[in-house]
Order: sequence, then C-alpha cells, then structure tokens
Amino acid sequence: MIRTPVKVTVTVALVLALAAGCAPVPQRPDREEMYIKASALTKLSAAVESTVRYKNPPPELNDRELLTLATRHDPALLDNFKDYTVRVLRQARHSVVLVCDTSGTRALLEDAGCSGPMDRHSWMEKPEPCEFTINTKEVCGRD
Repeated sequence: MIRTPVKVTVTVALVLALAAGCAPVPQRPDREEMYIKASALTKLSAAVESTVRYKNPPPELNDRELLTLATRHDPALLDNFKDYTVRVLRQARHSVVLVCDTSGTRALLEDAGCSGPMDRHSWMEKPEPCEFTINTKEVCGRD
C-alpha cells in the first residue's frame, strides 16, 4: 500500500491531537478551598499590616521572619498556608500579602492589610506569575 501525503498528514495530525490531549492541563484550584484561604488571608494580612504599621519591624526581616513576628500572638493564622508560598510586600507603612502555589510560580490570592475585603482572587483569572500587583498608595491612601 502506498501512502499518499494526505494520509501521512492526517496520521500525523491525529497523533499530535492525541498527544496534546494527554498533556497535563493546569487545573484551577478548588473554589471552596480558595474561599476558605481568602477568609484566612484577610486575617493574616491585617496582622502583618498592624506589625508593619505600628511595630516598626527591621527592614532586613525576610518574608518568613516578618510573618512569624506578625503572628506571634496567634501562630494559627499561618496554618491555612503551610503548603503554599507566602510573600510580603512592604510599602511605606503598609503591607500586601501574596499567596502563591507550592512551587511559588502562580499567584492565587493577594490582599492589602489596610482594606477590609479580600482584594484579589488571582486563582479565578488566567494563571499569573507569583508577583505583587497591588499598590498600597492606591488601596490604602498616603498616610
């Protein structure tokens, strides 16, 4: 049997389509889990905000050290984030807490401690890198 270019092309296209179907597709995090994390994050970000604003922590503290200092009164505030990467941004006397996936590559939640409601549910959007997007001057004001 002689293969014609059309049959070869169709065969190659079929193999590629099947292979693409087997490729891992990044899944959106579980909705209920993310809402629970968001609620916990508002409490954590408020604790970090209070620490940054009123306790004047040394600027050389890394994220983990600042989170430990901010939750010294209630270490359970970090329990919901054990399997996640948590980052802290300090801008003047305000802070933003960013929660990313375990690998630290995808942003999931972001909250400025100065505002009441949860600020950003990044997990609902297309996957974005684990980078801060909130500017505290815009969200918190200039004090």
